[in-house]
Amino acid sequence: MIAILRAWAFAFVILTLFYWLLKTYFKSTRREALEKRFDAEGMAGDRDAWVEAQMKDYGRGLKFWLLWLVYILPMAGIALTVYFVNYD
Repeated sequence: MIAILRAWAFAFVILTLFYWLLKTYFKSTRREALEKRFDAEGMAGDRDAWVEAQMKDYGRGLKFWLLWLVYILPMAGIALTVYFVNYD
């Protein structure tokens, strides 16, 4: 049982690193796309303020989906695998 918990803790650390890498990557690509859109459409005003306003909504949705895809689904998969292998 201790080995399972240790593996789960190790997986949590790896998933946390993966989460931060994905979050950084997705936010940077979204920011770049918004900056290009602002320049291409010739919008008036402060570009940085507009980009930050657009990124707030994106950040909330991104956190929700990344939490599900990076933490909850893999940890549930590990738990189900352990259950079905050991207690079947």
